[in-house]
Amino acid sequence: MSSPKGCFKIAGFGCLGVILILVVTTAVTALVAKRSIEGQVIEEYVSGTIRSDAAGGPTAPAGPGRVVLDFSDGEFILMSAPEGKGVTISARYDSTSYRLVDELVTLDDGRWEYRIGFRRTIPMLQAIAMQIFGDAVDPKVEVFLPTDVELELDLDVSQCGFSADLGGLWLSEADIHFDKGGFELDVSEPLREPMDRLVIHGSMGGFEASGLGNASPAVLVIDCRMGGAEVDLRGEWLQDCDASVTVDMGGMALIVPRDIEVTGVTVTGSSQLREIIPREMPMPVLRLDVTQNRGEVEVVRR
Repeated sequence: MSSPKGCFKIAGFGCLGVILILVVTTAVTALVAKRSIEGQVIEEYVSGTIRSDAAGGPTAPAGPGRVVLDFSDGEFILMSAPEGKGVTISARYDSTSYRLVDELVTLDDGRWEYRIGFRRTIPMLQAIAMQIFGDAVDPKVEVFLPTDVELELDLDVSQCGFSADLGGLWLSEADIHFDKGGFELDVSEPLREPMDRLVIHGSMGGFEASGLGNASPAVLVIDCRMGGAEVDLRGEWLQDCDASVTVDMGGMALIVPRDIEVTGVTVTGSSQLREIIPREMPMPVLRLDVTQNRGEVEVVRR
């Protein structure tokens, strides 16, 4: 009888010790969070480093360029800039908890590259505690891209919410990666020129993409892992497209337009294509290859 009681006492002391540690840890975290909130330094950042013309400030080298965005832990918005404006950043954040960096570099081939990065500089637990225990400022970064400069876009976002409207831009290529977060992409109006290539890769999160036909990419790659997606390919298609769609441990709804021919569809199960509405002019061709692993892709025509 004594042995079980002893074990109970030891186990009880262990549980009390764990509870005590949790209480102390929570109290310390709350104290640190409170001091961090009181010590916030709110940064209002506006930059117009790259302009499309020579008026009013520094300019980028002539010709096409590349914009690289690397964002984490915040709210991020990407859209077109007003006419005549170049790459512009508008941000509001606590500079004691987050860091924004941007730099303009010249590549070996003579083209310019503008790099913008945003990162949390405090531990994640502290950032969460600041939101719970006080009135912490939510970081927000907006990036505006010019419509009259040919660009390549490289976008990498993680652990955050991101929305982008690429309508009206002049993009030759775009490579979009997101991880552990939500992502919304819209091409609200046709691009200045059809894209050569559009890649969307996501993991452990969900995204919505609409109006991708307005981008009219010659090559489209969508890879969704451990998450869900809704992809709308409707819009003004101006050229044929080779599209590769992969889903692994997730689900995707893929909407294709009525006025484009679809070939090479490998979707099985409930995924079906309705008959194409006849028209006089030849239609662009969407060569679609769908791969699904431990997931499902539903293809519908609307």
